[in-house]
Amino acid sequence: MNYTATLISMGHGVCYALVSVLFIFLAKLLDDRRTKDFDDDRHIDDGNMAVGLRRAGLYLGIAIGMVGALSGDSSGFSDDMIYLVVDGIVITCCLFISRSINDHIMMGHLHNDRECVKVFVLEDGRTTTGNTALGMVEAGMYIATGFILNGSMSGGGGSFYQSLGSALLFFILGQIVLLALGLIYELITPFNVREEIKKNNPAAGIGLAGILVALGIILKSSLSGPFTGWVTDITGFFIYTVFGMVLLLVFSALADRFLLPTTNIATEIKEDRNVAALVVVQATIIAVALIIAHAI
Repeated sequence: MNYTATLISMGHGVCYALVSVLFIFLAKLLDDRRTKDFDDDRHIDDGNMAVGLRRAGLYLGIAIGMVGALSGDSSGFSDDMIYLVVDGIVITCCLFISRSINDHIMMGHLHNDRECVKVFVLEDGRTTTGNTALGMVEAGMYIATGFILNGSMSGGGGSFYQSLGSALLFFILGQIVLLALGLIYELITPFNVREEIKKNNPAAGIGLAGILVALGIILKSSLSGPFTGWVTDITGFFIYTVFGMVLLLVFSALADRFLLPTTNIATEIKEDRNVAALVVVQATIIAVALIIAHAI
């Protein structure tokens, strides 16, 4: 065993990890700056789940994306560090763009920042601060986007600029696909999903966030691997998109039928606001997505 080479490799790994962690810290500073009208740290300290969830989703999205940037063959430590920094900047920018898309389109009739510090009166008369349902959806959008960026930045093939262009292209296509899934989910659900989220129904937030994350996992699998050409990669992406959407909707219906035999998802969300039931169902959907992503 070559201990010198092992120590050098470990040192390089620590440097890559530090750069990735620095981008998480940078995202925190940027989000603090963006939400300067209220103190996120104070809200988190006070137990505001909405703010905590959206921040957790942002950090996880960056970490998931950076894992993709760290994969692939090495070009040498110096070049790898430069590429990692550039990829980190792209990932961070893309996640903030995704947040804006979520705010203005996915949840277009709401204002995420205001909703996440809004005071809600519960049925028993108690009050709570922050729209937890909306925080879950924003976190789900971050994590799903992180998986898409992970897949588009992993693997090799093509030049650095081709890889960067591919990441940006598939980020844009990925956002369109996630919005399309959100619309389809709204259309096939027998109640107004956005209205339930506006009412701070956490079960509704889990339902939408879970299926977004599941699709992100499947799309990551379609994007992973070497760059093989624009036409081939885009065609493969859309085939996986249709395939993934159909499978997720089918398995969602099966989960509704077999995991909730005495009730159904619509009742558990709208009438019962049953967070426990939705956690089980959406965890199953995500588990299925993980299996599909590694089986095809």
